[in-house]
Amino acid sequence: MPESGACFEGRVLRAHSARYEVLDMQGEVCSCRARRRLRRPDASWPAFPVAGDLVECMRLESGSAGRSGVIEAVQPRASEIARTRSGKKHVVVANLDLLVVVVSVHRPALDRGLLDRLLATAERTGIPARVCLHKIDLAAPGEFADIHAIYERAGYCVLATSAVTDAGVAPLRDALRGHVSAFMGASGTGKSHLISKLQPGLELRTGMVSEKTGHGRHTTTRVDLHRTDFGALLADTPGVREFSLWHLPPERLRDLFPEFREIQENCRFATCTHDHEPQCAIKSAVSDGLVDPGRHRSYLAILGDLRDGERAGAGRRKRGDRFA
Repeated sequence: MPESGACFEGRVLRAHSARYEVLDMQGEVCSCRARRRLRRPDASWPAFPVAGDLVECMRLESGSAGRSGVIEAVQPRASEIARTRSGKKHVVVANLDLLVVVVSVHRPALDRGLLDRLLATAERTGIPARVCLHKIDLAAPGEFADIHAIYERAGYCVLATSAVTDAGVAPLRDALRGHVSAFMGASGTGKSHLISKLQPGLELRTGMVSEKTGHGRHTTTRVDLHRTDFGALLADTPGVREFSLWHLPPERLRDLFPEFREIQENCRFATCTHDHEPQCAIKSAVSDGLVDPGRHRSYLAILGDLRDGERAGAGRRKRGDRFA
């Protein structure tokens, strides 16, 4: 263990109330605070680190209260999951190797719109994603075989799991081994319960689904990276009902749906948005059953949101010019 005053590098496991838990390269956890003038890759960088960030620290005293240190700098991120929240960029977690999108087949009902938004977010930042169809103990045999096939055809690995029966837990553990991964999805889909099954002893807080609304209740309120005995770091994230992609130009969305990429080369227009244009190869593929209609609907819904955001941003800029 480095002595007081020594510098070390590590990864942020938890960020809460201006205190951070940092895992150093020797596998020891240090409780840190961030220096007020934190060194960042550039001026636009967020003021504070998030879970998953790689940081440079200075060791302070090591006494009865435990090891402590100061975060001096944040290193550039290889990847990040970011969303729009209150008109601003909110980074959920950084430097992932894998994103696991958890959707429950029942209670709450499978939300394909949210699933497709999270998959597009992973595609944008280059993070491999897996689709986890959870709570299959509540489904009839073969009930969701069509959903399984749709996402496998789109290029995603799909796992069917149950934290109740342990179905699919061992293959999921094998897929996560040695990686830094985050679990994302709606409240009530069983993310925390599933992580607790993957690593017994964590005993994360879990919630129930409201009988009245059909939605899950929030139990996870912040992002924590949990260590495991199979060499993985697993991030449990708060449940989401909506997810807006941060500052994505609408014309870039077409490349975030893997099954579109080859087909859209045959569109009449090179910049086809697969919305209103004539002789669109994607719309033809939907009609011919080569592209899933639900995936195309999700794409159009996200495209509409991005266009609305772009128009709203242009309006704000014009008002700013008027009063400058």
